[in-house]
Amino acid sequence: MAKAYRSWSERRAIIRAVIADSNPPTLESFHLSPQEQTYFRVRSERAIDSLARQTSEFKAYYALPAAKPFSVVVLVSGLVVAAAAGAATYIYLNTVGNPAYPIYAALLSLSIVAIGWAVAGWITHRNTIRQNTNSMLFARFSQAPFGEAMHRFHQEFGTDVFPKVTRDSLRDLRSTGKEDDWKAATAVGYLLNYYEFIAAGVLHGDLNQDIIRNNIRGVICFYHDKCEPYIIHSNQQNSKVYEHLIKLRTHYREP
Repeated sequence: MAKAYRSWSERRAIIRAVIADSNPPTLESFHLSPQEQTYFRVRSERAIDSLARQTSEFKAYYALPAAKPFSVVVLVSGLVVAAAAGAATYIYLNTVGNPAYPIYAALLSLSIVAIGWAVAGWITHRNTIRQNTNSMLFARFSQAPFGEAMHRFHQEFGTDVFPKVTRDSLRDLRSTGKEDDWKAATAVGYLLNYYEFIAAGVLHGDLNQDIIRNNIRGVICFYHDKCEPYIIHSNQQNSKVYEHLIKLRTHYREP
């Protein structure tokens, strides 16, 4: 059962255990000089202290760090409005005689145009993202390779989360020399790569995360949990492999 709070020393021990779990080579194998050992030890301890400090904010719920590409448009529009407001204020404070109403009207028009551009762009952006997301989800049912991959996956590994799909089980399938076994092993990579693509689209703001969550959250959770040992092993070999799928599944965990 998870603890509500972990002490400073316990968090440091957890970080060391995670590092050791990757089975790195021993420090002696690098044949470091005493000066090099001191250099790396000091900086390693400093890095562990920094991570332990950051993990004090850990919560069971993982907020999805999705990109917001449209924020650039909002920022530019906001800068235009702010510049117009600043110019109007400057003119008001430095005008002698009749107020400069034509200039105020021009600055107001510029602000309205900037705001309208942002609103119209946001509507277009939102509709495009939603349409692309729906098209992506519906397209998988019309693709024969996707349907075949699902059929071979469930025929070989079943429809329950247990037993898990591991690297050894896939290696055993590939080594039988049978075409059906080889295709079943290939289906695992095909499906995981597809959902990694979906997760990458969500994280980069190219797909609507609400539509993805409402439609295939359970599917993503199943395939990730079913293949979790294989995913973790692949990610340990290369941190870029299935990194988006892991983040999305972590976000879908219940608080």
